[in-house]
Amino acid sequence: MNKLIPILLLLGLLPGCALFSVGADAPPARLVQTSEPYQVHVRPIGPARVSEDGFEARFDFHVFSPFDLQRNALVQELRQTMTLAHADGKVETRSLSLVEAFKLQLLAVDDNGMRHYALLPGQRDRHAAAGLRGLPASVERIEIRREVFAYVANVAGADFSPAGFAHLPTSEDGAVKSSVGRDFNQRYQQAHQTRGHVVQSATAWGMTYRMSYLLRRGGPGMPQFIVDHGSGVGAVGTPVVRYAASR
Repeated sequence: MNKLIPILLLLGLLPGCALFSVGADAPPARLVQTSEPYQVHVRPIGPARVSEDGFEARFDFHVFSPFDLQRNALVQELRQTMTLAHADGKVETRSLSLVEAFKLQLLAVDDNGMRHYALLPGQRDRHAAAGLRGLPASVERIEIRREVFAYVANVAGADFSPAGFAHLPTSEDGAVKSSVGRDFNQRYQQAHQTRGHVVQSATAWGMTYRMSYLLRRGGPGMPQFIVDHGSGVGAVGTPVVRYAASR
């Protein structure tokens, strides 16, 4: 999706995020659900693009396990916080959350009996934020912190796109909910509904990857963009990459 979202209202993951008001009650704790062991490898697709207007990063996923996982999707729960610091000392905070699913397919079983799973052909996960140049001149510092928890699960009743992507109303345990306007990710929402439910969430073996964007307007060496490609029981490697501004 290429359209930009008004930055003060919604700045988030493409294809979708949910807006929560400042000062809202903290979400409930995630329910840990056991399953056969597996690992998730988050793989960057090319270098991230970073500028004073925002960032864009693309990822692919490799899931593998010695067991038949009997799950049909990779589910992601995203939480984001954006902080705007003004010259007069005022600080604004915007929080986002999202539940989404990507269909998984079994690619192969290797000679050691390891099963290898991937997203459908051509499907990628694109993280992007844009429109920062349109913020008022009074905003001196912009910080975006994004955390994504990824795990395998069974998804039923979702309105998947042909490429195997779907908006979901909520995680299985209700810890994360999606609520987006009809103008957000229009291409998907014009043709699909946010529906379906998650079952058999294998969260005990899930992994978390993170992004951090920092811009001090007029500051040297700005902006900064850092990606941590994964941590947790089910993570494969944890490389932290720092990206310089690109044009």
